[in-house]
Amino acid sequence: MLELLRREFGGRLVVAIATERSDGDMHPLRVDADRLVSRQLAASQRSWVMVNEVHGLDVHRCTRDEPRRGVVGVADVVVSTDGDDPLAIWVADCAPVVLFDSVGAVVACHAGWRGLAAGVVDVAVGEVVRPVVAVLGPCIHPCCYEFGDDDLDLVAGGVGADRAQISGATSEGRRSLDVPAAVRSALARHDIELAVTGPCTGCDERWYSHRVRADLGRHAVVAWSEAC
Repeated sequence: MLELLRREFGGRLVVAIATERSDGDMHPLRVDADRLVSRQLAASQRSWVMVNEVHGLDVHRCTRDEPRRGVVGVADVVVSTDGDDPLAIWVADCAPVVLFDSVGAVVACHAGWRGLAAGVVDVAVGEVVRPVVAVLGPCIHPCCYEFGDDDLDLVAGGVGADRAQISGATSEGRRSLDVPAAVRSALARHDIELAVTGPCTGCDERWYSHRVRADLGRHAVVAWSEAC
C-alpha cells in the first residue's frame, strides 16, 4: 500500500492511499464481497464505498446509511460531503483523481481518456468548495500510452488544452497521451493544482495495467478525511 497524501487541511486530516498488486485485486464486480471487504480492511482498517465505473459523467453522493459491500450504484464521480466515508476508485491505467475541499468534502473521480474528453474532471470540481487539495493516484504515463491524433484532439478539447500540452512520446518514440498532463490541464482551468502525482502503472509492476500487461485485476485509490 502506498500512502499518497496525509496532511491537515481545513481543520481535518485528509488521507489518500493506493493499494498495490500485493494487496490483492480490488475489482468490485469480480471479487467475492467478503474477500473484497477483507482486503479493504487490511489496506486501510475500514471498508469503502465503491461504484460501477463506466467512463461516464454520473455522480453518486454518499448517504449516512451507505452500504459497504459490493457497489452502491453506477457513477464515475463519488462524493462524501463530510469526508467520513472512504471513497474508492478502482483502476488499471485510468486516472484516479481525488479532491479534498476546505469544508470537509471528499470527491473521487474515475478519469479514463473517454471521461477526460467528456469533461469528468469538470463534473468532479463542480462538487467541491475552494480551496482544494488535488491528488492523482497511479495511472498510465506517456511513456507507455501510444495514442492516435484524433483521440488526442478529443481529450484536448475535454480538458481545455492544446494537443501539444497533453501529448508526449512512448519509450519507443511513438505519439502518446500524457494522462497526468491532461488531468493537470483540466484542473488548471479551475485554478487547482495537483499536490501529488502517482507513478506509472505501465512501468511499475506494483500496480495493475490493462494496457501494458493485459491485467484483469484492479488496484484502488482510497480517500477520506477525519477530525484532527
